[in-house]
Amino acid sequence: MKIAFITTVNHNVGDDFVREGLKYLLTQSFAGINLKFSEIHKHSPITARYGFESCRDLEKYQKKDDWLPLWVTRDRILEADIVVQSGAPVYWYHGAESNCVIHNEWYKPLIKRRFFKNKKALLANLAAGSCQRYHSDGTEFLESKEVCDYITEFYNLCTVTTVRDKLSVEILKQLGLTVPVIPCSSIFAADYYNIRKEPDDYVVINYMKGGSHYTFGQKIDFEKWEENFKNFYFELKQTENVVISCHDQKELEEAKKFDPQANLFYSGDYVEYIKLYSRAKLGIMNRVHGAYVIASFGRPSIIIGNDSRARMGSEIGIRSYFVNDVSKETLLEEYHKLNNEINDYASLFAKIKAKALEDYLFEIKKLHR
Repeated sequence: MKIAFITTVNHNVGDDFVREGLKYLLTQSFAGINLKFSEIHKHSPITARYGFESCRDLEKYQKKDDWLPLWVTRDRILEADIVVQSGAPVYWYHGAESNCVIHNEWYKPLIKRRFFKNKKALLANLAAGSCQRYHSDGTEFLESKEVCDYITEFYNLCTVTTVRDKLSVEILKQLGLTVPVIPCSSIFAADYYNIRKEPDDYVVINYMKGGSHYTFGQKIDFEKWEENFKNFYFELKQTENVVISCHDQKELEEAKKFDPQANLFYSGDYVEYIKLYSRAKLGIMNRVHGAYVIASFGRPSIIIGNDSRARMGSEIGIRSYFVNDVSKETLLEEYHKLNNEINDYASLFAKIKAKALEDYLFEIKKLHR
């Protein structure tokens, strides 16, 4: 059975965690069946074609993909038995100039052009999420009929849809659509590689300038967050072995600026991040999926962010904060709380994960024929 993932490839460690977790869930659901996975870099849909995997420049290659007839090359979507939209924010609306319709590179070329021609394939939207302002309630989506129509159309095309945050549930609910919320599949990434919890070696922290990728018009106090994080880090470093996990080159450079002697971790291999997190005692994180993978080993974290993705922590029993509300004292207090919660969290998370596995397998069963 051929399963094609709409994902990113060698681009975002968090996307890798989500996709590899879904592979684990699919192998569990289709036990005994030979599954052949392939990956399409969604930011350059021409990578659906065999032989074009290295073509990553959307502006350069999209016209070529549009021009080339589909029959000229083998194609991952056209050959697939199941097409999976893998995690990531699927629902976002920040006005007419920035939303999930006009800035969606993959929907028209991969779904409307290709999937519609594959009469045998089923479509799944798994671990989908939202990406709004931190305190959004989702009602802003009702401002755009075009965006609401897109969300409804995509939902109706899918045999199964699951979401990873409660805000996504609310966004779809106001359109009359019902979806289950299940913790992000990234909590199963380690299982796909049979990576188990190792002895606690260090506290993992992660720093992003401003707390996330974007501000969405919010007045984020960048200087305050940097100063509070630095002060917390240097105090923590006096008593703990601290590793700063950097998910991209930008985070690596930022960390080097405030401590050139820091114990930094950066890799081009997402599996190495899973191994890093397997030895974490706890986490203080901007990166949501870093916190999720730490949780997958039964260790607690907190998430500090400036958009709605940070609120995903509630699905796995961890706390989240809006970046502007966090002080050095908040971080120190949370560190001490997390230290005291390690054993209790392991027990809590085991139940959360067992329920998530049950819920995913129930939904994925809809793809069986």
